[in-house]
Amino acid sequence: MRESLKALVFAFLFMAIVIFIKFRTFVPSFAVVISAFADIVETIAAMTVLGIELSKGSIVALLLLIGYSVDTDIMLTSRLLKQRGQKDMDQIIKNSMYTGFTMTGTTITAMIVLLIVSTSDLLDSIATVIIIGLVFDLFNTWITNLSLLKMYVEGGGK
Repeated sequence: MRESLKALVFAFLFMAIVIFIKFRTFVPSFAVVISAFADIVETIAAMTVLGIELSKGSIVALLLLIGYSVDTDIMLTSRLLKQRGQKDMDQIIKNSMYTGFTMTGTTITAMIVLLIVSTSDLLDSIATVIIIGLVFDLFNTWITNLSLLKMYVEGGGK
């Protein structure tokens, strides 16, 4: 179990490094990383409240959640930074939200189907943790991350 937790920490650290290399500016990079961090912490807190143990399956789900989380955050950040000044900010946000909600919604739907048809406790654990994490990700991406990015872009950040 200790090795699994180390893998989670290293995966998060390497993800953060890649994000900082990609965006090369503090605020957008920080917004993506803090959103992913919040997703993981909030999901672990919800697991504790719901009595879901930290198992190899839930660690796998948390690792997957890092990827799912940064996908929507990178999509939002990239669109806002690349299209600012070319399109109306509200339109960029609306288009990004449509794409992001579609991405997250399809994954949540797939995990619900997995919960319904699965006879494996391991798969049930993975699906449950991913669903919980993606619900938190909706709030963290579209409230926290979007707010930070919008202030950054409107403030003339480069």
